[in-house]
Amino acid sequence: MNELTVVELNFADEMLLVGVDLVYILVGIALLFVAKKVQDWLTPYSLDVELRDHDNPALGLALCGYLIAVICIFIGAALGDDIETVPSLSDFALVLAEDLAYALAGILALNFGRVVVDRAILYRFSVAKEIIEDRNVGTGAVEAGALIATGLIVAGAINGTGGGPVTALIFFFLGQIVLIAYAWFYDWMTSYDLHVEIECDNVAAGVAFGSSMVAIGIVLLKATSGPFIGWAENIGDFALYSGIGFGVLMVLRKVADALFLPGVSLDNEIATDANICAAWIEGTIAIGIAAMLFALL
Repeated sequence: MNELTVVELNFADEMLLVGVDLVYILVGIALLFVAKKVQDWLTPYSLDVELRDHDNPALGLALCGYLIAVICIFIGAALGDDIETVPSLSDFALVLAEDLAYALAGILALNFGRVVVDRAILYRFSVAKEIIEDRNVGTGAVEAGALIATGLIVAGAINGTGGGPVTALIFFFLGQIVLIAYAWFYDWMTSYDLHVEIECDNVAAGVAFGSSMVAIGIVLLKATSGPFIGWAENIGDFALYSGIGFGVLMVLRKVADALFLPGVSLDNEIATDANICAAWIEGTIAIGIAAMLFALL
């Protein structure tokens, strides 16, 4: 957000700034509606029919992830230099228009992220078929997690100051590459076939994997956000934060067996027993550790 001219605030000015915040909240609500319409236009099925008439829980979960991602994107676009002074109407209109333009571009990037899920993450079956025809909640959980991760990447890419649209686009694609690499490595680390378990309606496998997507998304929010100083510095920071987060989350999955599920194998609980409790534990630990990395690194 652009810096605005400093003036001394009185009570009336403070109320005007509250009004500015309320306008942003209203715009954010309208953006959620627009984002849902965009997804409806880009999918071969009707969201309203599936959610209202068919009570599809898999699509409902995926849509929740999509809407959470939209909120993350809008917050990323809106946050910047706080408006601490009363802006003129023209200044406010320019700032709001710029933030809204970034948010709308972010929604398009988010829908590109849905294609990434289909083509590069759950590439061995049709995600749309699993969600719409089979009502596969595990697949819905993975799509929700990947979309939230994509939303966090977009939020970080557009939040930094000193860059621009090209810089944001480059860091968005770098984030997507790391997200895909993490998904592949996660699949390689598990003793079970992740695609087979998810396609066979193993909700625990989908929840565990989807939660891990959210966790790496939090790490990538840290890696992509912040002021743009220069390509060498920012890409170096991106690589550092991504590498640390990637490594910590992978090691953590192995440590979770011994510390939080002693006497059992996490992979066995998820793949053989379809134990949703084990998936919740894995996901909570991963997201919690990612949040600590974000706050403390």
